[in-house]
Amino acid sequence: MRRRDLDYILILAMLLSGSYVALTGVVAGLFGFPQFFLHRYAGYLCAILVLIHIFLKRRSISLYLRRRWKKQERPHTSPADKPGMTSGRRHFLIAGLAAAGGFVAGLLFPFRRPPQPPSDTADIGELYHRWSKPGYASLLSAFSDWGERPEQYKTYPEVKKFMLPDPGGYRGLSLEDAIEARRSIREYSGEGLLLEELSRLIHAAQGITATRRGLRASPSAGALYPIELYPVVHNVVGLEPGLYHYSVRDHALELLHAGDLRAATVKASLGQGFLGQAGVCFALTAIFQRTRWRYRERAYRYVLLEAGHIGQNLYLAAASMGLGACAVGAFLDDEWNNLLQVDGREEAVIYIISVGSTGRK
Repeated sequence: MRRRDLDYILILAMLLSGSYVALTGVVAGLFGFPQFFLHRYAGYLCAILVLIHIFLKRRSISLYLRRRWKKQERPHTSPADKPGMTSGRRHFLIAGLAAAGGFVAGLLFPFRRPPQPPSDTADIGELYHRWSKPGYASLLSAFSDWGERPEQYKTYPEVKKFMLPDPGGYRGLSLEDAIEARRSIREYSGEGLLLEELSRLIHAAQGITATRRGLRASPSAGALYPIELYPVVHNVVGLEPGLYHYSVRDHALELLHAGDLRAATVKASLGQGFLGQAGVCFALTAIFQRTRWRYRERAYRYVLLEAGHIGQNLYLAAASMGLGACAVGAFLDDEWNNLLQVDGREEAVIYIISVGSTGRK
């Protein structure tokens, strides 16, 4: 193999390895990957190739440096040396730029460092919070594939459906009084809830309040409404106990499983007995893709915020009617997901809220 052939092979190898380092640095920064496949080793390879190239071109580089930096007269070179010296400077410059570009792209792009694995001062929630901050990378993430928009409404057309009473017309406590009265109440009288009360609670949580636009009682990022409502009915007058799903468009309940689910509810909630004494337990699930397709890395933040909005609406509606409510975040995710027959990935339980009669209406 001739010397010139070796030079070109080295240049091609430096170009490929440097490009790989730069590309994987961009991808790692864009998606927040702490590591990326072979990124580090491609950087090492590029550095080694640069050193080999410098060694093979050491004579031309030495002549160039003496001429430029020591301001000496240019040494006499034969015609055969001139192309080599010129080629050496050009190759050295290409190698240096490739290495520098890969270094900059891997460490700095896109203006934030990838999150590091959890340590004593960081948990996975903190890492997500940092990763989902808006910035230049968020603009670039718009070019990534975040999936298609799913259906806006979930229904169970094959099951029995119960229409709920009209929730309008009731006037309980004023908003100001309901805010003052709101407490987390875990003790219930055992008296059954009225079907009208259940209808008002559900309407306050997820009911449509602007029919033409489909807007609901609680705010939602982009009006995408990722939350589904599953009432687990224990004691509601005129309604069979069991697991239901709220059909938003019809203001109706779809019966998924009939039967006494008090023991299953308590077991799935780490033995918190008051959940079995309540008249109804509302399980809130999230279909994450409804928000993810538009808001990308911010989606999980927005979904949890919306669950909080719904929870407060249920609290205030319960207080207005003289009922007690209590929100629960400590529960066994897999147990609740299995109870509701959701996969825990595309749709998962994120919040439980019990409501019951307190005997103080």
